[in-house]
Amino acid sequence: KLFHIFKTIVIITTMSHTNTTKVDALLEEYALSNQLLSDGEPVRCVAVHSSSFSSSSIPSTTAADGSVELLSGSQGGIISHFIVSSPHDDSSQKKPAAATASSAATSSEALAAALNIQPGGPATRHPHQITAILSSSSITSANGKSSLAMPKVYITGCKDGIIRVMDGLTHELQRTLEGHSNAVTSLAWILPPSNADQLPWLVSGSWDGTARIWDISTWTCLATLPGHENTVSVAGLPPKDETKRRRVATASAGVAQGNVIRGHSVRIWTLTPESNSVRCELAAQTSDDHAGPIRDICYDFDTDAIYTCSNDGTVKVRSVEDGTCLETLAFPTGEAPMLLSLGVVGSLAGNSKAVVAGAED
Repeated sequence: KLFHIFKTIVIITTMSHTNTTKVDALLEEYALSNQLLSDGEPVRCVAVHSSSFSSSSIPSTTAADGSVELLSGSQGGIISHFIVSSPHDDSSQKKPAAATASSAATSSEALAAALNIQPGGPATRHPHQITAILSSSSITSANGKSSLAMPKVYITGCKDGIIRVMDGLTHELQRTLEGHSNAVTSLAWILPPSNADQLPWLVSGSWDGTARIWDISTWTCLATLPGHENTVSVAGLPPKDETKRRRVATASAGVAQGNVIRGHSVRIWTLTPESNSVRCELAAQTSDDHAGPIRDICYDFDTDAIYTCSNDGTVKVRSVEDGTCLETLAFPTGEAPMLLSLGVVGSLAGNSKAVVAGAED
């Protein structure tokens, strides 16, 4: 979603600055360091990935040589795999191990990247645009006592309503998950309690107005969260206590009432495992505090807060307990563009925390 109007992935390098207060000075903080061309189709989603899995149950997103892997999904239904290396890294000239004749390499003084289009082969091409992508590398916290190895996979959501599970090493299609009746546009992990010997669950959000909870040990649907107002975005939340219950946040785009979109809501759900299913209870709901449809939602461990962005051009920082708004981040100047996706980066300890949003402009 962040790159939905571009045919390239844009790599931005941050540069330090001091005592800058004006918007113009702030914008000078960023410099374009490279653009990565994939299959020539508009890029609809991007994820950080790692095929260098260690023996740990939690994979890392950065290789030992400092390189970073990216996966992109295009409007043409094609997955592209990039290995982006830092300057002066000899490995930057290496192509992925599974590279084929379709592979190409680009480089610049700042970055070098190896590209493999359809790394899993032609059979992995999706019949419609790829609208979401999620790697098991993105799991940032889990139970260190767990004896269960996290599957080395990445997940795609497609406009055909089917979720596809791809092998994280070979990029081949492992299985499909069916149940949604419209495009799957949002994916996230739901972590287990820290004292539980369990794997994360997968949660998917769709244009069909539902979210679905999936058990990744059996790849079966555990529950459906219905009743949303059109498109659903999802974010896994940390467990509230040491019981077996887990939590997830969902956001809906709202419904048109005349010329106004209303009913866009943030919901907090409590998920309690039962024999072969999950009991889902709505713990809290906050509605209509944005002035437009909610387009994305995420959770940040460092700040222990939920973040949403909207067509109204704002980001709202929310309580993880009930979803109520704690702070509104407004566009600094001029007419605010519609914000379509967001994430939180950096660390509080390093005084580098930032909210990053992708806009329609």
